[in-house]
Amino acid sequence: MVHQSILSAPASTLHDQIFSSLAASIPSPSSASSHATAEYFLELARASMYYSYDSRAEQALKDAQQASGLEYKVTGIKAVRTKFQRREFANLVVLARSNPDHVNGNTLVAVNEEEVVRILPAALPLNSDSLLEAPKFLHIDETMNESEKSDDLNGNEVVPSSLSEEDPNSPSVLADIDSCILLLTQYRIRSVSPSNSSLTTEQVLAYINRVILSSTGASSSPNVHGKVNWTIFSRALWERSILESNSAKTVERGTLQLASLVDELGVASRSTAMVHTDAAVAPVEERLKYIHVLPLFPRWRMDLALASQYLALGMLRSAQEIYARLNLPIENALCTAAAGNPKEAIEILETYLQAPHVDSPRAWSVLGDVTQKPEYWERAWEEGKYAAAKRSLGEYFFKAGKADQCIVHLADALKKNPLNRQAWFLYGCAGLETQQYELAAEGFTRCVSMDRDDAKAWSNLATALLHIGQQPGAENLKSKESLSALAEACRLNPDDWRLWSNLAIVAAKLENWPTCLRGSVRLVELLGDKEGEGALDLGVMRVLVQALVSDAFSSGESDKNSEKKQSLFERQAIELFTVTVPRLVTRTPELWVLTAKVEQWRQRPWAAVDAYEKTFRLALAEFESDETSKAKWTVVVDACSMLVDAYTNLGDLPGRVSGGDESQVVCKDWKWRAKVTRIWDDSEGWHKLVGIRDDLK
Repeated sequence: MVHQSILSAPASTLHDQIFSSLAASIPSPSSASSHATAEYFLELARASMYYSYDSRAEQALKDAQQASGLEYKVTGIKAVRTKFQRREFANLVVLARSNPDHVNGNTLVAVNEEEVVRILPAALPLNSDSLLEAPKFLHIDETMNESEKSDDLNGNEVVPSSLSEEDPNSPSVLADIDSCILLLTQYRIRSVSPSNSSLTTEQVLAYINRVILSSTGASSSPNVHGKVNWTIFSRALWERSILESNSAKTVERGTLQLASLVDELGVASRSTAMVHTDAAVAPVEERLKYIHVLPLFPRWRMDLALASQYLALGMLRSAQEIYARLNLPIENALCTAAAGNPKEAIEILETYLQAPHVDSPRAWSVLGDVTQKPEYWERAWEEGKYAAAKRSLGEYFFKAGKADQCIVHLADALKKNPLNRQAWFLYGCAGLETQQYELAAEGFTRCVSMDRDDAKAWSNLATALLHIGQQPGAENLKSKESLSALAEACRLNPDDWRLWSNLAIVAAKLENWPTCLRGSVRLVELLGDKEGEGALDLGVMRVLVQALVSDAFSSGESDKNSEKKQSLFERQAIELFTVTVPRLVTRTPELWVLTAKVEQWRQRPWAAVDAYEKTFRLALAEFESDETSKAKWTVVVDACSMLVDAYTNLGDLPGRVSGGDESQVVCKDWKWRAKVTRIWDDSEGWHKLVGIRDDLK
């Protein structure tokens, strides 16, 4: 396994030797101790996890648990996690209890002649202004009611009586072999769970914290007399620190703990010596006792993890010193260049390239990244067909506005490494720039096949498919696929108004009215408060009204029954044009005209006349603000003409309140209103209006 761990990929010969040796070493149930049996199954589980045999690893962990007599249960117990929290919420916790014989059999290491203790690394305090050092749990009896204690909850087994006595705030000490079982279990969970999953993080932390709390050494004291093995405790601290380094609230403790653990290994330097401890060093036999059952983790890999954390925090100089000590000149040069010293980075790379190396192609590519000289990328491709060099060339020519050359270089890179999503994305963008829409569609299709949550790729794919569908002789299917891609982009990024605008426009072209309406409504939700009527696309509004009023409205029935017969599209469209649009209109009279058409279609003539009156008043107000505008004057004339037509055609119809006398009509004095509707004379529009008035006599 040590030999395999230093190789970059699994080796079949080592695989066969490892599992054949394990198969020949199965302990005899009659002669082997329970501790030795548990260790065997843990070694089997570790090897199975390395080679991705999850079911075999899971079974081996169960066998190890059975051999050691460990009892544990993952459950939820109410707890507070912050200093200001007043109400408890359920938190994941691992309740575990070891076989007492195994705990009592833990051997301690002699440090001096007077006392026998275990030396553990310092567990740094959180020192947070809001978070507690550890969640404060209620007792399990306080957090469960009687039915929960007796019944299965959601198909899960209840907590055994032996574990219900465990205090989650001060749990019992676990045997070392049982701590190894919990650590390997969390490794298996992480190997089969999605990365960057908050639920997985909480589950894994529950296992790790149980191991850490097994020791009385979970304190800020530098010299700790603990009750667990040094390797087990330090590995639990390391795994917790890696997880905490990804959270803004705990990143400080996580990073300092990583540096402290590196110091514990005796590799303190200016870059890693951020936290020093005077604790005595645990003896070698203590450190190596469980090395065969835990995943191998060499010292240089710990340094690399610490350097990566420094990079994530922008501590470039600290990371650079680690890379220099580990003799990694390429990473050292990258850090140096990022720190603002490109000349020093170039010197490091040129010195490295004076002799041939296996990583020379990568070094030439990085030198090209630092200097932005294409000849270095070309050299990297010539020497080792280094795909990253071709990707850099593609980016270089794309930024230079030479999309054709970008496509050529990216095609070479993708032949070498077809699983690079960023290269496919840039390939698609170059296709859009050069109007090679089939090529662009291929690039973005590959992107979304690798990451279905890439909203930008879905949007660009929709653009490419839309252009393909508009080409002469193209099938309408591509346009429909474009609409589906836009819908997916809107689902992934629901706050981007540009996506919703494109969705509404494309849906209108395809006469997909429900989708068009959904896009328009979402645009109003996103932009209505800031942009007002600017959130409405007038062209889309026109075709939506035309689609709405094209079907006959169910007449002759009460409003209540009519609303029941309306489709979802009709109800939403009516709400948009009769409630939302009137609230937004401030400058565009035609929007009131659309509302009037909808009200007239709904057989609400009084509301239609009211909308036409507002159309005329708004047009008149717009003209008064700029009396020299002929276009605005024409709008006023048209609005006046429509208002007079509304008075003429709708004035005598039944009004809002039903009744038999003329007082119940829409507008009994419509002729007088039409005659007094006048505007400025001495214009062609005025004479047109005079003619309209004369026709009323």
